[in-house]
Amino acid sequence: MRYPTLNTSSLIESFFNDDWFSYGSNIDIYREADRYVVEVDLPGFDKEDIEIEFKGDVLSVKAELNEELEDTSNKNYYYRSRSKRSFNKQIRFKEVDEDSISADYENGVLHIELPTKVKEEDMIKRIEVK
Repeated sequence: MRYPTLNTSSLIESFFNDDWFSYGSNIDIYREADRYVVEVDLPGFDKEDIEIEFKGDVLSVKAELNEELEDTSNKNYYYRSRSKRSFNKQIRFKEVDEDSISADYENGVLHIELPTKVKEEDMIKRIEVK
């Protein structure tokens, strides 16, 4: 009886070239009473690899990592993706106080806070009784 054979090279290539396997980071976005909060998992990146911009009403988060790995001249790779990773995400927010946006990066998690502007119609003006 003849058994079918698998072409492991094409099987591995099709698995790793699938969009499901491409590098992506977990991201949470939520709103608190006076701010939006964005948390992005970026393990393996240094804070110098991360770029954050806010223009108009769009927050852009970019991270790029180019690692130099050990000498690979004696290795025959089927697939190699650890040496370069990138992340790019744009998110639209309304009524953000651009001058008060803050970010920190700790233990592979990027934490961004975007305080919201107080609308003039929501401000309460106290009037003194004479």
